Amino acid sequence: MDLLQYLPDDNQSWIPPYVELMGVERLTEYYNKVFSWLYEMQPGESFRVLEKVRPENYDLFMKCVYSCLCAFDLYGIYSYHIEEQGTVILRR
Repeated sequence: MDLLQYLPDDNQSWIPPYVELMGVERLTEYYNKVFSWLYEMQPGESFRVLEKVRPENYDLFMKCVYSCLCAFDLYGIYSYHIEEQGTVILRR
């Protein structure tokens, strides 16, 4: 399965439609959960999307991942990689 199709063109434009769809509180809660999962990963650890994310959430999850990785970049954290067609998030 190719989850790369769900990555947004940028880290912001996808947010307003999701705010309208689910509300800012629920979106913020979901984003913060994804951010925490990623931030707490140890070097060498991987997150297998297909095993841990419900299929109906792939789009939202991948958009949140992309925005989280952009935020990490701002803090000089470049150790995350999206691999295996987006099905694995790896921290090196």
